[in-house]
Amino acid sequence: MGRQRTEEVRRLRIRFPNFKDKGRGVINMTSSYLLLGKQAQGTTAQEVLQNAGLDFTVSKHPSGYMNHEGRFVGNPGHFVTVRDDTGLPLGQVGKTYHVYQNEDTLGIANSLVNEGLIEWDRIANIDQGRKIVASFRMPEGFSIAGWDDIEQHVYLMNSHDGSSGVRVIPANFRLACSNQFAYLDSLLRKAGINPRMLSIRHSSKINERVSELRAALKVVDHLNETFAHTAEDMMKVELELADRIGYYIDAVGLKTDEELIDKVENPYGLTTRGRNTLDGLLELETAETNTTGGIGGTVWGMFNTVTEYLDTKWVYDRKGEKVNEKRVESSLLGTGMRMKDKAWQGAIELLA
Repeated sequence: MGRQRTEEVRRLRIRFPNFKDKGRGVINMTSSYLLLGKQAQGTTAQEVLQNAGLDFTVSKHPSGYMNHEGRFVGNPGHFVTVRDDTGLPLGQVGKTYHVYQNEDTLGIANSLVNEGLIEWDRIANIDQGRKIVASFRMPEGFSIAGWDDIEQHVYLMNSHDGSSGVRVIPANFRLACSNQFAYLDSLLRKAGINPRMLSIRHSSKINERVSELRAALKVVDHLNETFAHTAEDMMKVELELADRIGYYIDAVGLKTDEELIDKVENPYGLTTRGRNTLDGLLELETAETNTTGGIGGTVWGMFNTVTEYLDTKWVYDRKGEKVNEKRVESSLLGTGMRMKDKAWQGAIELLA
């Protein structure tokens, strides 16, 4: 079956001779999550931050400018956050914005770690300290169909640039390929979790929300049970190549143009970028990580092909800088997260 599927893809590439990866970024088959930041060392937030060199503080200052007389002219109601150790301005914020220091944010985890609900994993800063992100493993994972092992992870992310509050992000981590899938608001609501419980604005007191966050995390187990059953159903449905291509085009949002349709070289009317992306997806489709256990060509294999592409090949910074940072941030809170959710919803529709 695997050889037949490889032949199908090979024939497709003959029809699409221009499908090549043109170096749009780093082609790295190691998940960005495993390359981001440092392995957490320590048992408390203070120890982890010190060992990672991220125990800097942030302060809030009036926003304004120096006039020609050398006097500071303030901008009423506007402030700027500044990294104290380097003096780097991090972002513009409002009057009610309250600075949460890194130790304040990660301090939420101290009690959860002590209770054995989570374990320290990795820690990193994004964009020179404008965001801080820490990942935690939950001690118990689960398996799909008895063999495809999934770790349960939780992320704590805080911004110092005013772009977001403190976010708690539950995510699943597939060990076979290091794919990661963060739960979106829509899935959280289905599990009875109010997404607002997993977000703390910088105008509230962070310590008062710890109990709510702890309670919300416990509901994730129910969500994972549903996820596992759905994934097992996906393993049982196998699609032909043409249907799989249709899924990829829709899941990743590849642009098509009727004027570009060529029955031999470009039957789907994809743009050059779209053709390059589809070629990358088809390469991953036949990789061992997406064919192990006979899932190649199944809906579950297709979904993991998309998530692996987003975690290993998709480049968000066209200059090739901070690629891992961009991928992780996007996959947890941005475009990548929405694309994975769309791929998941599209996969569910194929089960009907």
